[in-house]
Amino acid sequence: MIDKIVAATERALRAVAEPRFWRTERGFQGRFYCALQQVLDSEGLLPDGRILEMEYQKGWCRHGMRQRPDIVLHIPTEESNAAPYENNFAVWALKRAATLTEASDDFEKLDQMFDRLRYPVGVFVNIAATNHFADAYNGRFPRRLRTVAASRAADRIVTAWGVPKAAA
Repeated sequence: MIDKIVAATERALRAVAEPRFWRTERGFQGRFYCALQQVLDSEGLLPDGRILEMEYQKGWCRHGMRQRPDIVLHIPTEESNAAPYENNFAVWALKRAATLTEASDDFEKLDQMFDRLRYPVGVFVNIAATNHFADAYNGRFPRRLRTVAASRAADRIVTAWGVPKAAA
């Protein structure tokens, strides 16, 4: 599954061609979400009630945390009647030109999603940047995390992927 999520993420990143979307995190997230939805659908990765949602609020009572992940791929518990830690497939954290501190903060949040909600895949996307920060990850779930730095230069999308050392 992780390879399919990485491939879909790569295709969606390359679909964000308009320069304006690279100027803000929110603008990029909206366009990337639309592209990712299209790619996942075309690849058959949205069967049986799986949906892609932006900034889905994780409530304390149901999920044991208060987070608002940027994008999640899951089957909502309201639809499946499953436990909140079931039917979670992937989570994306996006940051524009992240600093080491910001990337580390997102890594901690992703670790919470891996731990409490059992997401098998998480992708950290550093927008308009060249550093994917994979070497900075020191969490407990290196095999579940992939990081990517994506930038747009001279009408070209450039990506650099990273895998935390313990998972390499």
